[in-house]
Amino acid sequence: MDKLDILNRDEFVEQLVRLVENISENKTSTCFAINGAWGSGKSFVLDMFEEKLSVIQSEETFNEKYFIVRYNCWKYDYYEEPLIAIVSSILVEIEKKTKIIPDSEQKSKVIGMLKATSDALLTVGNAMVKTKTGIDFKKGLETLLKGRKAGGEEYEKKYGHDKYFQLNKVIDTLSESLQKIAKEYTVVIIVDELDRCVPEYAIKVLERLHHLTEEKSNIVTIVAVDKEKLKESINHIFGFKYAEEYLKKFINFDITLNNGEVSEKITEKYAEYIGLFNEQIIPFDEPIEEYVQIIFKDIDPRTQEQLMRRAMLIHKLLFTDEKDYSFMCVELLATILYYKYGYRAFIGTNTLTINSFDSIFTPFSNSMKPPLVEFFGKKFKEIKFDVRHSGYANEPSDYVFPETLTLSSAILFTWCWLHGHRNGMINMKYIKGGVYEPLINNSNELKKFVETLRMIK
Repeated sequence: MDKLDILNRDEFVEQLVRLVENISENKTSTCFAINGAWGSGKSFVLDMFEEKLSVIQSEETFNEKYFIVRYNCWKYDYYEEPLIAIVSSILVEIEKKTKIIPDSEQKSKVIGMLKATSDALLTVGNAMVKTKTGIDFKKGLETLLKGRKAGGEEYEKKYGHDKYFQLNKVIDTLSESLQKIAKEYTVVIIVDELDRCVPEYAIKVLERLHHLTEEKSNIVTIVAVDKEKLKESINHIFGFKYAEEYLKKFINFDITLNNGEVSEKITEKYAEYIGLFNEQIIPFDEPIEEYVQIIFKDIDPRTQEQLMRRAMLIHKLLFTDEKDYSFMCVELLATILYYKYGYRAFIGTNTLTINSFDSIFTPFSNSMKPPLVEFFGKKFKEIKFDVRHSGYANEPSDYVFPETLTLSSAILFTWCWLHGHRNGMINMKYIKGGVYEPLINNSNELKKFVETLRMIK
């Protein structure tokens, strides 16, 4: 499934770029969080943000304005010490973006210091980063040794056994290297996938980044995180309930990323699944995008993808012939209502009135209604039924479907025959031999789909 902006994230990303531009103009340093729940699309937003930021040029030099370091915590969490991965990420960016720091004595010194830092951290880190970048740290170490001040070597010999001294020395060296880069470019450190790391490691990452960048200038650190989950972890680890105050040591402010509004591009993203259906089997005037958008409303991107993969898997297992678009909508409704909202019966009331169509998608009176309920309730009320009253107060009226077939009426007809009509729960009628006749077979086939999705967890 292609990476498309199906949640209209472009405006959020533009605001993010403007914020960093303002911070960059003042040459200040800060760390802020993009706070979003698991699966809300934080990594996707960071991809868009990095792409937009990387093409911005300095008005003075007309060269790239930003030195961007993308640090994937989870990808490198096999390092016990996060600094190794941070140094590795910086080195990769320097070697990859040869334009950003022209060949010069300053560049050699910066790279030399970074290489020496890596060598000092851990021998195994040397081997692993060298494999990725082809860089020999020994040359960098020689550069650093030549630049030592008088007496520095003696001091290191005296305190070299102290692992905290070594760690502090490494932090100072790396911090100095970043500050050299920050004199020419705004350094933007993008920290991704912090949510996927074990809590202890995630906290260590924040601590290291804080020590690297505190009291420095022209360095912006952006951390993508589910802040509530992180606070729970902090409270659990340290045994106190002041995680918000603790996080203020590292994160100055946060920007909330919600689930977004599903755009029409959703049909492009899931084109493989939609391609299993043929709009010409039963042509409808209504655009399919509107229905797919509302079905996925308020569902985070990661969950969307999981649900769509599940629907496509079951469909391919059961059907080889093409189906119409109303079949697809009912299939998606069944998948999402079952897996996302925990439906089991798929029907809310024993009787249906013209004013209670939304009850079809609300299984229990005390349950939260899915966002799609209001949309479909309104659409179903627009159907021009021929209402035939029974004449008895305790008996439901009959609803005869109109001769004109719409996507809404096709979905309602199929849904009712699929889940309620066979038990006499809903008194729906249709003209025999008319446009609704093919939908009876749809309902029968969708029963197989519902049975299968109930079995697959």
